[in-house]
Formats: sequence, structure tokens, C-alpha cells
Amino acid sequence: MAITRTISFSVLLPFMGWLFGCTGVIQPSIQRDQSMVDADRKSESPPIAAKPEETQTADLAEIRSVLDPLAQAEKNTTEKSPEKKESAEKPAPKIEEAPTTLQEAPGPKADDRLLDLWQKDLDRAMQQPPGTRKIQFSIPAVENDRVRYFVEFFRGRKKDFFGRSLARSGKYIPMMAGILQDEGLPEDLVYLSLIESGFSTHAVSKAKAVGPWQFIKGTGLRYGLKINGWLDERRDPIKSTRAAAAYLKDLHEQFGQWFLAAAAYNAGERKVEKAMNRSKTDNFWDLSGKKSYLKQETRNYVPKFIAASIIASAPEKFGFDHVVYESPLEYDEVTVNGPLTLDTVAQLTATTVSSIKELNPALLRGITPPDHESFVLKLPPGRGELFVRAYQRLPESAKIQIVTHKVKKGETLASLAKRYGQKVISLMEINNLKKGSVRPGQELLILMNGAPKPR
Repeated sequence: MAITRTISFSVLLPFMGWLFGCTGVIQPSIQRDQSMVDADRKSESPPIAAKPEETQTADLAEIRSVLDPLAQAEKNTTEKSPEKKESAEKPAPKIEEAPTTLQEAPGPKADDRLLDLWQKDLDRAMQQPPGTRKIQFSIPAVENDRVRYFVEFFRGRKKDFFGRSLARSGKYIPMMAGILQDEGLPEDLVYLSLIESGFSTHAVSKAKAVGPWQFIKGTGLRYGLKINGWLDERRDPIKSTRAAAAYLKDLHEQFGQWFLAAAAYNAGERKVEKAMNRSKTDNFWDLSGKKSYLKQETRNYVPKFIAASIIASAPEKFGFDHVVYESPLEYDEVTVNGPLTLDTVAQLTATTVSSIKELNPALLRGITPPDHESFVLKLPPGRGELFVRAYQRLPESAKIQIVTHKVKKGETLASLAKRYGQKVISLMEINNLKKGSVRPGQELLILMNGAPKPR
């Protein structure tokens, strides 16, 4: 059984362009086998009150000193003092906002000037050689009123959520940025994931979009992600990032403009196509005008992205002084043949089920997919060899077989658990049951060790 050690890491990049100093080159993630990788919807919020001129000047100076995402990731993991870490480890709020809260944040009316600026900034980035495609936000774009609105909004009303998202970003940005670079896209586009989900692998939107890049089922399947009752690769941060990169490239090719591509990524290409047909224009400003061809969330997508990029690249300048960034994603990869419960995997690797689930968020039922002859499983770094040795000695009695039971009148989860030697919670998990009740005629999956009991 082959073991692959995958380490997602970052390198410090220099400043870029006249805004950043010079160009920077990103080194993508590597591995040994070279494989990789609500604000309520109320009426529009009032504009921000004008600040004194000195305060505005200071704010703009802070915004202009933006670092690139991978440089910031390196800075986060090497320069945080123990004192800061201790002060940052405070209890999380009891009630957390949904991971998609930034998608839904309202804002001021659309501004075609900003879209034109962003288009030019992205076009300039795409003209650079692959690996150096850093978006240099122009000063007019950085100073745009809508961008400043969302900068204030994210560091004000959404500060707690944004801070948690920043902490989570340390785990995923190095890997995501490397994939975007490999696909010839600017690494700054990782911040679309911040707006979409706060870098959460478990995010689910009102439209049933799932994962850090918020794919709906149809689009996810179209871009090669497996989605069934056992597995949802929209939750896999690596595979979904590859799919997102391919989708963004296709959208840009289809619409020819980056802000239309971004709008289509947020709303879906069919909605943008429909809006273009109804308005008889491909001008985004006309699409986002009085007739409301596109929803407010989509009209505000670009300024949210720029604002999030600015804050995430220099968080201390915007009041995020004590963010404790998660360590970059690391794992070993092993291949298992046939279904295996995550309880067994945890035992064989001397670790916890929660750590296995965290590394394999695409697994939906606490078991590797029984419809796969083999499955690549991620394990905590350094545990691959331990697992292989233990897996090779795994007795037949520990191997998994699956039987289907059709519930009869009078049967309960408790009675079925006793009959099959299971735990009620295990039956609920494998069958995705949220309530501890069943109905006659309902089919349940039962995981059995060794040969199933006679029925």
C-alpha cells in the first residue's frame, strides 16, 4: 500500500507592482508523488458617515499597504508571539453565523466604475506569466466608496465572523493559492472562498450550494465532483478548489469579462445569461440597474471580494490583532480496499474519529464509500505507515459488509440496534437520520462486521 505525504505550505512573497513594491512568485503546494492537492435581508444599509479628513487619509494608507495572500499566510505562522496566541484563545460565541453570511450581506447601490477598474486590474494580472499573476488593486479601486463600505462592514458588524474566517484561512490558503496558480489564475481569487463560505468545508447556502466554493449539485457534477449518498466532494477543499478554478476559467471564456464571470460564479451562468437576454445587453451596470435583473448579493460581489482581500492581506491594520491562524493543511494519503468505518480507521491510526472526519469532510456517513473498490483516505501526518501495518493485519471479522433492512410495523431503532448488535447513534449516522424514529417500509442500511446475521 502506497503512502503519500502531502504538505500544503507557503513562502513569503515580496511586494508587487508600484502599489506593492515588485512582483512576487508563488511556490505551489508539493507532495512526494507530485499529485495535489445574515445581515438580514433588509432595505439597503445607510451609507457610512463621512470621517474627518485625517482619519480617511490614515485609512487609505492602511489599505494601500496590502500584502499578497501567501505572504500573509507565512507571516501569520511565523510571527505570532505566544502572548498574542494566549490572549486570542477566547471561547467562541455560543451562536455563530452561518458560513454563507458574507454572501448575504447587503450594501449600497451598484457602481459601474468599480467594475471597470476591477476588470482592468484582473486583465493586467492575467497578462503576467503563470505563477506571478498577482492582482494589483489600483488606488481608485481601493478607495472606491463601495469597497470602503464593506471594509468598514467586515471589521465592524461582521468582525467576529470575519476573524474566525481569517483563522480558518491559514489552513487552506496555501493549498488553494497553489492550485489557482497551477491553473494560471491569480492566487488572490482564494478570497472568493472567504466571501462564499468563510473557508468552511461544511457550508450550505439557502440555494443548497455546498462546501468552501459553494457548488450547487449540477455544477459540481459537471466539473467532476462525486456527489452521492456516501460522498460529497464539494466539501473536499482540494478537489473543490480544482473544480472552482476550472469553472472560473470557463466562465471568463464564456462571458469575456471578469465581473460577468464573477457574477455568474455567484448567481450561476444561466441567471446571468437570462439577465443579459432580458436586458438585451452585456453591460453589467445595465444588468444591475433599476429593473433588478440580478439580485443584490450578486451586484455586491466584486466590492465584497476587494474589501475581503484588503483586510485579509493586512488584518492587523483593520483591528484583527489577535487572530490565531490554523496550521496549513498536512496529511498522509493511503488507499483502502472495500468499505471501512472511520471508527476502525481511527483505531488503526491511534487517533480520533473527529480528526479523520476533519481531513475527509467529503465522507457523509462515517465510512469509506462501499461503492468504491478502493478509496484514497487522508490521515494525520505521520500516521500513514502505522495505518498500513495495522490494516494489513486486520482480521476478517473487522471487515465490513452492508445489509439492507426494511422496517416492519412495531420495529424501532432501539430494537433494530439490539438485533444487529449496533448502537442507535451508529444506525442514525449511517442512514443520515436526524430523528431517532423510523416508519414501516423504510429501508435502513446496517453495517456488519464479518458475515451478516441471518435474517
